[in-house]
Amino acid sequence: MLLTATLGTGLRSLPSNTEENLEEQYTPMGSPAKAEWRFVQGHFATNDSYGFSNSRKSTGVNFVSILVVSGTASLLQQEILEEISTLDTVVQDLYVAKENGTQIGYDRVCAKYQGACVPSNLLLSAWRMNKDLDLTNITFPVFNLSGQPIYLAGTIGGTFLGKRTGRNQLLVKAKAMWLLYYLKTENVKDNELSKIQLEFEATSMTVSPLFHVACLLIILVAITSCYR
Repeated sequence: MLLTATLGTGLRSLPSNTEENLEEQYTPMGSPAKAEWRFVQGHFATNDSYGFSNSRKSTGVNFVSILVVSGTASLLQQEILEEISTLDTVVQDLYVAKENGTQIGYDRVCAKYQGACVPSNLLLSAWRMNKDLDLTNITFPVFNLSGQPIYLAGTIGGTFLGKRTGRNQLLVKAKAMWLLYYLKTENVKDNELSKIQLEFEATSMTVSPLFHVACLLIILVAITSCYR
């Protein structure tokens, strides 16, 4: 037990700002998995600064998500969408200050499509472009807006559906909306700035401030239990 306690103190020497990378740290060099990964990267390339597509990403994506739940029967109301729109604006106006005083705004690190940050929610974006949008005529899971299909299944929840129109149904009520804020990860610099924006280190210290002590206690308890 004394030896375990002594060796366990070495956990404090682990770098605090290094995250595990399954592809880099646990996949053997020259393995079939790496060859397949390179094939996917070569055939499903993306550009986070102009043509971001989450479905084409072959690596992890940095993002922030906010689940908005309505206190009323449905959030498909002008005043509620206005509140969600205000929240979305506040989130996109956030910035992080580095130690040298440089400010990193969301617009600098957000994943972009055709020069603009990827919308956090397509239905919210459609309503913003046309606030006269008929909210009683939205179909689910696919909503066709001027011939452009908008897929709502992954971003709208708590749905109550009405009559069928083709392959879709009218969206009568929706209780929740998911806002997703994707950040750039395609190169090292953008990835590091995205992590600063997410404040990973501060969050981890808030969630588990005594992580190393917890590991040591778990080891000690495991060894002690073996003596019974």
